[in-house]
Amino acid sequence: MSADMLAEILRLPVEERARLALELIRSLDAEAEAGAAEIWDAEIARRGAEVDAGIAETMTVDEYRAHVRQRRAARARRGTFASIG
Repeated sequence: MSADMLAEILRLPVEERARLALELIRSLDAEAEAGAAEIWDAEIARRGAEVDAGIAETMTVDEYRAHVRQRRAARARRGTFASIG
């Protein structure tokens, strides 16, 4: 790809760049399981509907960060204890 082509692509509006990125990623998955994209689209729609209906279990960004920190700490403790025994 030429530098001129890349510069032209980067001048596209955000929505068009996002669509292009999605298509490029999909092109890398050419050997993906048949129907995988449709299955993921259905899963995304299902999860969105759960959020809209208020039945999804959600968390704030701060709650998510705390959750990730707890999981990392637990893994680190397991790794430490595994090497002691």
